[in-house]
Amino acid sequence: MRINVYSQELTSEVIHVSKESNTGVTYHAAQLILHSSERLHHPPMDDDRSAVTFWLPKSPEKRLAMAAAFQEIARIFRVAPPETGLD
Repeated sequence: MRINVYSQELTSEVIHVSKESNTGVTYHAAQLILHSSERLHHPPMDDDRSAVTFWLPKSPEKRLAMAAAFQEIARIFRVAPPETGLD
């Protein structure tokens, strides 16, 4: 699976999501909110904005590995050269 998020869709809004399943287990996620049309509404109980949701792994080791991956993404954002070939 490949998911493309274009720079025009990026925002700095990140939220913590928690959802309880029908088994009583509560799952947690980090959600990156994307730019959405002004026509979409997002009341607290029915947030229909565009987002990318990363559900957290159960094991501490996998959580640390994912955190390291996101740190690498942040590093790339900071050091990658600007776009070239633009007029």
